[in-house]
Amino acid sequence: MTVAARKKQEHIVDHVLYCWQMEDLVRASQFQPAVLESWAEQHALAEGTDPQAEIDWILNVAKALRAAGATETGHASEVQETMMELAHLHELLLGVMADANYKQAFESAEPLLEDLAKRADKEAHPVEQMVVGLYGWLVLRMRKETVSAETESAMVGLRNWANALAKGHLKVYYGK
Repeated sequence: MTVAARKKQEHIVDHVLYCWQMEDLVRASQFQPAVLESWAEQHALAEGTDPQAEIDWILNVAKALRAAGATETGHASEVQETMMELAHLHELLLGVMADANYKQAFESAEPLLEDLAKRADKEAHPVEQMVVGLYGWLVLRMRKETVSAETESAMVGLRNWANALAKGHLKVYYGK
């Protein structure tokens, strides 16, 4: 099992964030198979996964990005489909399922979503706004850039909402 497959079963939002990170890695490597294979092999050893499965997965990510015309920006179709599923799940949890815990987590994140929407170039579904916000925060942290206390505080709401969405995903898709 690859890291991506494990994340998909454990926490769907982490899976999407991981896929976005790997898409950026593919772009940074300029789609060079040798670089991607070397990285995947080292990553597999560190994560205790099958090196060949990781190599195959990252090369498929590169292929999917090319097929989607997303060599500079954008996402592979599988990731886009997962985002659409999460948007539908969001509506299901708020609507038909009326999940009170999910609704509370979402409502606590709404002020930050409104702020993110003001800064965005395009209108996006709240789930996409959440993932964009989390990814931006993760990139800042990976770069070891300073993140203000205000931003850190606001991110708690997004993380709690992401966790609630992931729990809803496990419930709906895996019966957990």
